[in-house]
Amino acid sequence: MSGNTTKTEVMPCFRPGYALPVFERHVTQSVIDAYAKASGDFNPIHVDLDYAGKGPFGRPIAHGLMTLAYAAQMLNDWSNGGFDESGEIEVAFVGPVFADDKIEMSGTVEELVMRDGKLTARCNLVCRCGERKILVGTVYQPVENEKAN
Repeated sequence: MSGNTTKTEVMPCFRPGYALPVFERHVTQSVIDAYAKASGDFNPIHVDLDYAGKGPFGRPIAHGLMTLAYAAQMLNDWSNGGFDESGEIEVAFVGPVFADDKIEMSGTVEELVMRDGKLTARCNLVCRCGERKILVGTVYQPVENEKAN
């Protein structure tokens, strides 16, 4: 543990070195289109094949917030819903997700720290499509909340 952490017993899934469960999804154009409909974001870079084909990526890309929603789903699976209750995330989108990509979200608990007076797991987070990194970030999940215990 780092800093002024307490000697609270921590569940194994929040201990440093723990590999978060891998989350995989196959992203199709129909999934991208459904997200556009649900979010109201019909930017042609996502849904118009001709328009997107002339853009910087040469084809449609998935919404960044859709990728972030997959991260939240994985983090809630890991924390038994605790991420929605009290988790924090800092991310950078470092590459696009294309239709027919298979994304793989993973992470590792790096350390336990005190944050806002709570014992918190600090985790790295990465989303890849094959060898391409799509999203990287840091997650802070208090380990002492009703859902995490």
